[in-house]
Amino acid sequence: MDRKRLFASRVNKGTGDQGGGDATGQRVWEDVQLVLASRIPQEEYRWIAELRLVAEVEGEMLLAAKDPVGLDRVNTRHKREIERLWTGMDPLARAIKLICWRTASAELRDLIGDPWAAEPEAGETQAEDVAAATSGGPAMTFENLVTGASNKTAAEVAKRIAAGRPAGTPITLIYGPQGTGKTHIVMSLKADTAKRDPERKVVYLTAEEFMSSYLDGVKARDTSGLKRRLRMAAILIVDDLHRIAGKPGTENELFQNIREVTGNGGQVVLVGDAAPGETVGFGKRLVGELKGATAVEIGLPDAAMRREILNRLAAHITASHPEFLLGDDMIQKLNSGIRGPGRELTGAVWSLFTEANFGQETPDMDMLQRVIRRHSGEQREPTIDVIKKATLKIFPIARADLEGPSKMQAFVYPRQVAMYLCRTMTRKSFPQIGRAFGKRDHTTVLYAFRRIEKALPEDPRMADDIARVEAVILDLLDAGQT
Repeated sequence: MDRKRLFASRVNKGTGDQGGGDATGQRVWEDVQLVLASRIPQEEYRWIAELRLVAEVEGEMLLAAKDPVGLDRVNTRHKREIERLWTGMDPLARAIKLICWRTASAELRDLIGDPWAAEPEAGETQAEDVAAATSGGPAMTFENLVTGASNKTAAEVAKRIAAGRPAGTPITLIYGPQGTGKTHIVMSLKADTAKRDPERKVVYLTAEEFMSSYLDGVKARDTSGLKRRLRMAAILIVDDLHRIAGKPGTENELFQNIREVTGNGGQVVLVGDAAPGETVGFGKRLVGELKGATAVEIGLPDAAMRREILNRLAAHITASHPEFLLGDDMIQKLNSGIRGPGRELTGAVWSLFTEANFGQETPDMDMLQRVIRRHSGEQREPTIDVIKKATLKIFPIARADLEGPSKMQAFVYPRQVAMYLCRTMTRKSFPQIGRAFGKRDHTTVLYAFRRIEKALPEDPRMADDIARVEAVILDLLDAGQT
């Protein structure tokens, strides 16, 4: 059945040229997806890409997830945003309801058929390919991966596995905080393997998807399909391992499949949020496998990596939306204002893209401030003393040198950085700032401000220094210092 025909309801017609426009539910849902794809990381958007608009029942649009795992993921993380966007885009003001297709009424299932049946099968790559095609973000490849001290070892291990070179034990555990690019690395591994040797089968799935497929097999009293799929893999990648903690049946099935893959000479890559010795909720056998694995940690990106993440994504968007231009001052403001991992940085850039009329306008500082407040919340204004403390944590000078009369460059530069931040992060006037720095004249502060402001767009080192001081300022505020 053609879902576009199923939802062929139209806006009430008015007079003249105002009548009419096509307002099918499917068209509205596609518009909602477009916005979500611009805001949600590709690895998360795959859950949205799996949804299908299946019916309109008494003015209520039914949006179906394939299984309870998918429904729970969307309900937990994206339901409110879907409802908000739908309300703003549907001219017929219909409600939208999320359902699980597996538990939908037999009458509805018989009427609609399988909403996914008309789509070509693509095995385990289907969801990620749909997400990549719909999302405006760059593909998850090694070429697009920003590397640095926090992730270079994990990236090198993944490259070695993709190339078929020795990489330690048959099981590799990549672990670290959420949003630090673990999925990007394993998806790059998958893409690189396919490019090098298309015959070398790579199976990627999340632990939730594994659990869902396993439970389907248990209900059908036949798990052979899942076993065949996994055990044919030369490389088996299981993401979000921690999500099956405390589920012994699912864990045991995963353990058996891991053993089977490695026993056949394959490689298993597990992705989790904790080191082997810190995992909780798993049985002794799986913990033993994790402790015997090659464990590689991914940490939070440093200031230089964060800046590169922002620059690369901004350049990627600008390539197709020339009006979307972010200067160094805006990159710096994003770098200091969004304090979370890389995922939060990219989310903020996509929010700014949406704020700028989907890249049709050039972002300004007002737009940027709204995005930062939306993502990080309202921030307290620091005092001049907090800014001084933060500056002294970054630059190895004494407080007397920061405030004193010395004109040595080693003291002048940190002093000018501190004065610049006092002006941009507080509402203090130039005379007030001057008095706080050894009773200097306001013209000295004005000179420092203009010097930094002028040099900032052309001096990456200066931008990085300022971002580091701003980050310490925010840390001090979080700690309650004034």
